[in-house]
Amino acid sequence: MRSMNRKPLIGIMVNKRNQRKSTLRLYYQYKENTPVQLFAFTPKDINWKTKRIQGGCYINGKWETKTFRFPHAVYNRCYQRKGKTIKRLEKYIGKNKCFNTITFFNKWIVYKILSNSELNTYLPKTWFYKKKRFKMLLESRKQLILKPCYGYLGRRVYLVETNSINESYKIYQDTLKRPKYSCLDSAPFYKKIEELVGSKKFIIQEHINTTRAAGRVVDIRMLLQKNQNGKWNVTNGISRIAQKDYYVTNCSHRICEADEILQTLASNNKERTALYREMRNTSLMTGKILEKHLGLLGEIGIDMVIDENRQIKIIEVNGKLQKSLYNKGDASWENTGLVYKRPVQFAYFLAAAAAQKKR
Repeated sequence: MRSMNRKPLIGIMVNKRNQRKSTLRLYYQYKENTPVQLFAFTPKDINWKTKRIQGGCYINGKWETKTFRFPHAVYNRCYQRKGKTIKRLEKYIGKNKCFNTITFFNKWIVYKILSNSELNTYLPKTWFYKKKRFKMLLESRKQLILKPCYGYLGRRVYLVETNSINESYKIYQDTLKRPKYSCLDSAPFYKKIEELVGSKKFIIQEHINTTRAAGRVVDIRMLLQKNQNGKWNVTNGISRIAQKDYYVTNCSHRICEADEILQTLASNNKERTALYREMRNTSLMTGKILEKHLGLLGEIGIDMVIDENRQIKIIEVNGKLQKSLYNKGDASWENTGLVYKRPVQFAYFLAAAAAQKKR
């Protein structure tokens, strides 16, 4: 098709065609004064021979499907481990014009990167799962967290414990109300662990005793995004409060602003301010360090907790962000719109930078 206007063309890549319309609607309504033309597409929509993409867009507020030329920049909302499509697109539109090159982070790789940086003290001790290593660690530490390298929404995150007094072994999943598996003999227990792990790659993480809100486990997710100047910013901090007796927050009892929960966790306003500042600075550092190793990023979520010693710990870094979390809270939350504005602004920054180089 002919160029609809002289605005930079920005593509948002999603997994499936039935996701194009709903995904684009969110970013379209928040793009406001950013002078871009947006469209959504999937990897299967790309015709590599003709260098055209069959995608969807909004024209005068109405959804239409059209054929587009290759965009000036791409925002990757298609969750994949290797980013092959992104690498191929960059051969045509230019290097570093597609951001969120990898969106499905390998937890072990992320840990290795951050543990070799100044953020090492913010990380729970973590090991790559091996049968003998796991057995040795459990016998010495009594409690461990077992999670897949490629995990999402807290699925298959197990809390494992052994009691030296009655020599019992227990495996919990999500909740501590009752174990998923329990026995008094180590042999069937370790066999069960092997069954749960299967052929997947897992990590072992030390179990952290965290400060709680009304007896419930809480975490704080700092949303880090690039802005219109290509710089990292903390857009928002939210807290997920777990259901009663749950040790994971993915099945949240409630979601609120980070500042609200920090008022509960901190002893006074001075400590609350200091904790938030430290979380913010740690998040900014995390983004800069990971980007050097993983490729161009535009947004990540950093999940943190405060342990019983009042120390901040990075539990996980997410490239596969749940934007819906920012739609479930109070409608008056500050910066909610920025969650959707900033990716468009950063894409415009990349497109504008490319245009200036060509002059």
